[in-house]
Amino acid sequence: MKSALRLLAVPLASVLVAGCGNSSGSSNSAGSSRTPTSTASAGIPGCAPECLSGGSDPGSLPAGAHRTSHFFNGQLTVTFTRGWESHEDQPVEFSVAPEGSWDLHRVLFWSDLIPVGKDRKRAAGVASTASELVAWLRTRPNLQVSKPRSTVIGTAALPAKAVDIAISSTAVNEASDCPVRACVDFLTWPNAGDNVYGIAEPSVLRLYLSDVRYGGKNHLLAIGIEGRDQADLKEFLPDAERLIASAQAPIRPAPS
Repeated sequence: MKSALRLLAVPLASVLVAGCGNSSGSSNSAGSSRTPTSTASAGIPGCAPECLSGGSDPGSLPAGAHRTSHFFNGQLTVTFTRGWESHEDQPVEFSVAPEGSWDLHRVLFWSDLIPVGKDRKRAAGVASTASELVAWLRTRPNLQVSKPRSTVIGTAALPAKAVDIAISSTAVNEASDCPVRACVDFLTWPNAGDNVYGIAEPSVLRLYLSDVRYGGKNHLLAIGIEGRDQADLKEFLPDAERLIASAQAPIRPAPS
């Protein structure tokens, strides 16, 4: 377990850098015929993130513009107003935190999130769209999910839905290694093997979801803002939202 916010069997970086199984359970090594991360001129291939490999631990990130190495094929740019840090830059995730706050709260950029039930298996019949993922999340009895509100992401003002996710007051614990009253796992990523994402009481997650298009295919962009509790989320939101508003990538809204 990485922290009370994050219930991963092993670190995501160690799985994806080495190469891992796809969502159907079959495996590919990092040396197989996946499309490598390439330069910005190549665009983001429609097969991303499944066809991409590699990863890095960027470490300390100074104030100013920063472009990812692996997430969105190395073509997501965000601007920091002060020092931040990152220890995950993978095809499916780029996560950052203010310097020294990694174990307290983070902003996580995700591509093509996959919903998982309490058995940690992919939820059947849920399309990879913002509306369907929100609807599914609101059916999970152990989660308290707010009514979705409309918002935008990044300099391109991509239309998005946002929900706040917390542990229900009546939740039944779903994780055998949970250190508190209740933990719930509910998300995973392409090529993530058995790794999942969840929260432990009293942690909260503000989740932004946007239907986007790149490489000729529709995809689901997600951004999470973590808070150790409601008060921490409220304090972190101004910095997190400023960072999200600065995001730029060669993507556009998916056609409705």
